[in-house]
Amino acid sequence: MNLNQYKEPDKLERLSFLYSEVRLVIAAVALLLGGIPVLRFLTFGMSGLFGLVTTILTLTWIGSGLASGYLLYRWNENKMRLFGHKNQKDTVAFLISTVSGINLGIVGLLGRNIGMSITSGGFIFTLTAIAYLASSYHLYTRWNASGQKLFTAKHHEISS
Repeated sequence: MNLNQYKEPDKLERLSFLYSEVRLVIAAVALLLGGIPVLRFLTFGMSGLFGLVTTILTLTWIGSGLASGYLLYRWNENKMRLFGHKNQKDTVAFLISTVSGINLGIVGLLGRNIGMSITSGGFIFTLTAIAYLASSYHLYTRWNASGQKLFTAKHHEISS
């Protein structure tokens, strides 16, 4: 396998976007479980897996931060345009995705979830989960409509 192909901006964009999309859905489920990481929930009672699960979660959270950081970099380089133009719904959905990814990256590095320390759970977690799912759906729909390109050189409207 040639790892150099993953250094190409289009490949990195695609992988970072898809990683972020999956992460948004998994994070929404975790919030609906009361803020418990899904992998931790699935392995509850399997104490022998605690160290492995912790390592996997840490690495995936750091990956979330890296993917989101890369997408923010590309967005900035693309004059803050998504799908070839500036659209408030696109921008809000994108920022929900990337800010939550950066937050998880911080969790992976520092072990502290800033987002969860600000909120107390329950209703706020449910609203956040809904925002994550809505953002994921919106971004994925727009991404497919734009030929699976988040950042394009075109500056025209793509129907919502």
